[in-house]
Amino acid sequence: MISLLKALLILISGSIISGLGIPFLIFNSKGIVSHIVSKTFSKTILFIAGVKLKVEGKEKIDKKEKYIFVSNHLSYFDIPVLISAIPNNLRFIYKKSIAYVPFFGWSVYLGGYVPVDRKNARSGFEAIRKAASYVKNYGLSFIVFPEGTRSRDGNLGEFKRGAFLLANEAKEKIVPVTIIGSDKILPKKSFKIKSGVVKVIFGKPVEYKEDKGLLNEIREIISQNLENGKK
Repeated sequence: MISLLKALLILISGSIISGLGIPFLIFNSKGIVSHIVSKTFSKTILFIAGVKLKVEGKEKIDKKEKYIFVSNHLSYFDIPVLISAIPNNLRFIYKKSIAYVPFFGWSVYLGGYVPVDRKNARSGFEAIRKAASYVKNYGLSFIVFPEGTRSRDGNLGEFKRGAFLLANEAKEKIVPVTIIGSDKILPKKSFKIKSGVVKVIFGKPVEYKEDKGLLNEIREIISQNLENGKK
């Protein structure tokens, strides 16, 4: 019952925040307005859910810089967790169908986020190129989940090389990000929202380089922080 109430409050508050932000997003889709709206929405979600953030390594990143944030993926709550924790003007590539969701989807569409049709390989490449152009031309940062899907057991999965195409296009520093505990808030294949603490650990930004070993280097940093962060 409490979980259902949380979901209802998240739906209502999200619709209100998104709806109020839409008129401003129309004129400032790549700017700070979208950042403020998404921050407000994300922090509201975490507050309603009873989620407390514990952030480590935030001093390693410059909020005025543009980065490609590469993170492990545990839960649907990872997006609001990362948007709340990351100070930079942030965007992500989202599933195209979300744009049709009233208020929330419309604000995502208008907010400079990049849609992708996952059933169309060409759409994926176009989305990456568009996201890279936003990084270069508007100074935006992007989130990437190289595992491609949420972890089933909380352990780190294999990284798909395709997820690093954005970093290759943008040629910006990569920030390894480790999330711990979001799977306890909303486990995979569950709709029960629980309260708790989620830890976010930022690694030191890594210079992009055209090296096949970069993928493993980033994964190793996230893996090590995942292991140490659970202690």
